[in-house]
Amino acid sequence: MTITEADIAELADLLDKGRDAWINGHPPGEDQNSRLMQAADATIFGPLGGVAPKGTAPRVRPDIQRKMATRFGGGSGSTDVVRAIVEGDLVVVVYVDRSTVRFDGNDVETPWMLRTTEVFRKQAGGWVRIHRHADPLVHYCDLDATRRLLD
Repeated sequence: MTITEADIAELADLLDKGRDAWINGHPPGEDQNSRLMQAADATIFGPLGGVAPKGTAPRVRPDIQRKMATRFGGGSGSTDVVRAIVEGDLVVVVYVDRSTVRFDGNDVETPWMLRTTEVFRKQAGGWVRIHRHADPLVHYCDLDATRRLLD
């Protein structure tokens, strides 16, 4: 299946819509008619950190995502695609998700920026998310500060 620039533009638009849904409390999977689906065995390295036990894939847990989404109370944002890498029917998208979000019933929007890399498979009817890695390390940290994160 050939992936075109128009396909990449569609995917970027779907990422924008997905971010908007998230920051308004609606995690993926709620819209069954979406052109962006999540693989049943999708893996994730989420923005809150942590790793799965050795030998265990870090699977997306829709129940955890729904619970986390309840803490997001609205906001706005943009998706800045840094690079899209195409190989066959796979696309790796590297982007910065720049949002401001109201959390936990607070009326004040606070920054929620994530460095994100996602892997998608193009299939008839849309895209399937296979893997997502997002982290909030958008500001430079020197080595010592980064090492302290691991304590």
